[in-house]
Amino acid sequence: MTFSLAATADTIIERMRKLPSCSSGLLLLLIAVLVAIGVLARLSLFLDVDGRLFWQFMTEDGYLMQTIARNMAIGLGMTTSEGTIATNGVQPLATFLFAGLHYLAGGSKSGGIALVMIFSALCSGAAAYVLYRMGAIVLEKINNGRQVAKVIAALWFASPLIVPISMNGLETSLYHLCMLGACLYYLSVTASDQHHLSWRERTILGLLLGTAFLARNDAVFFIGVLLVVHLLVGGGTTAGGYARRFVDCFHAGIVSVVMATPWLIYNYRLFGSIVPVSGKSEGRIAAVAENLHFIPVKLLEASFPYVPVPGSLEDSAVVMIGSLVFLVLCVTAFWYLVGRSSLLTRRFFHITVGTTLLMAGYYGVFFGVSYFFARYLSVLSASLWLMSSLTVFCAVVLILKAQDTVRQVTRVLMTMFAVVAIVFAWAGFARGTTHMHKQVVDWVSANVPVHAWVGAPQTGTLGYFHDRTINLDGKVNPDA
Repeated sequence: MTFSLAATADTIIERMRKLPSCSSGLLLLLIAVLVAIGVLARLSLFLDVDGRLFWQFMTEDGYLMQTIARNMAIGLGMTTSEGTIATNGVQPLATFLFAGLHYLAGGSKSGGIALVMIFSALCSGAAAYVLYRMGAIVLEKINNGRQVAKVIAALWFASPLIVPISMNGLETSLYHLCMLGACLYYLSVTASDQHHLSWRERTILGLLLGTAFLARNDAVFFIGVLLVVHLLVGGGTTAGGYARRFVDCFHAGIVSVVMATPWLIYNYRLFGSIVPVSGKSEGRIAAVAENLHFIPVKLLEASFPYVPVPGSLEDSAVVMIGSLVFLVLCVTAFWYLVGRSSLLTRRFFHITVGTTLLMAGYYGVFFGVSYFFARYLSVLSASLWLMSSLTVFCAVVLILKAQDTVRQVTRVLMTMFAVVAIVFAWAGFARGTTHMHKQVVDWVSANVPVHAWVGAPQTGTLGYFHDRTINLDGKVNPDA
């Protein structure tokens, strides 16, 4: 009986792996439509620069980063409040790059934001391409896996969750690119079971991991998981065995630490802690595990970015349990479909699951503002979407069986996804001339002289437009 059940399960899995091919013309059209949606949704703010450049995508925290980046560009250093308050309440890599863009714009507030928006769109497009490349090698055992990877990447690029988050004026799109790039490089150079990493490959891996940390410091979870997976997954004979792989991990890890050290020293010497002031500020208002129940829903949105959950349902027990069930089913199905098929896919699986558990645990247990979870966990979206979308496609194959029917239903599904992406993009465009802090900026501009000082608990947006603004919530002001 046991043998019969195992044989039946293997037969089902093999059937699910046989995704039908799509004609090259239709495939290219589908991908082109999705890419066009993603590009137009991101760049639609340039259709009316005066009315929406500042408001369609930029967030409160995005303006905090832009204020600091612009101050760096005009010679005031990493500061706020017209150069009077030194801060480290940002992620360094994006801030320095944005400072370069503001410098190119000559300090122009509109010109700097325009360049930042273009840069963010380019990073998001590059991240989608890297996701395709990673998907192609991960799905090698799947029939027509390369075609599937192209569609998955295009869908991710156009998805309602990723479009606005990737254009928020923060490090998000750059972080997506850095994490995906590091993961792709690692999987590529370790694809062969017997390949020994060279000194050069270890160094490059360490540089990529360090770059991911500088893009956003919670990449430390990804770095730790990747190195542990490299050491432990593969047994005693792969790539020189445990001892050789330990050397790989030590070398790459040290290089990443060297990359991060200048920023950590700067934080400690000037502000007394390696944790940026923004992180300390957020941590002080957190009660242990007060927001843990939001994590399943946010992971559901990350793993299937076409299903934004209404805020009124986020703390529903039914939604939370349903989200957990969906995630477990997708992860389990991916393991049996792809994850166990090779050393490369086993490592990808463990890196994705391990990083997800650590990040979800950290933000759910120790972080206090659930509002930010969608952005913080969005970096997991590419890998989780690869797992969940593949599971959905393979389930369609299993249920419908007939190849022609599967093709037709798949086309319908892709069309539905495209329509959903268009609807959300249009809704974002329709709201693109408003902003939750716009009325504060308008009021201060109309009633407060430029030489007068103002203070507020939230000063990201206001501080960008009124230079003499003091932050009172502690996110970028150490004294506060």
